[in-house]
Amino acid sequence: MILQAPTTEAIRIRKYPNRRLYDTSRSTHLTHDEVLAIVRRGLRVQISDSRTETDITNEVLLQILIARAPELVAALPTQTLLAIARATPESVANAAASLASSNGSITDASRGSASTAQSSASR
Repeated sequence: MILQAPTTEAIRIRKYPNRRLYDTSRSTHLTHDEVLAIVRRGLRVQISDSRTETDITNEVLLQILIARAPELVAALPTQTLLAIARATPESVANAAASLASSNGSITDASRGSASTAQSSASR
């Protein structure tokens, strides 16, 4: 799904109280669909709250995925979502670090799951 390798420089986006997203590098407002398209092109984004400067990238990306790509959220096993909901921030960070150190990624894992499911179905 990723068309190019992620860049090291993130596109900085500010989220304002009126829920508008503003790309500070291009001085333009963005829709959720535009942010999703940026991410799917392999570019990194960093989204911050305009008032507090808090990094809210994960929160906004999750909201966008739920609203704009519900099929991706639906593809996650319920047990995975339950494990995340029950987890502590430290345990999730440790699991993510372990995945990263194994040179794995969610897209690699999902490709492997899809090919395993296809080979099981063809038997």
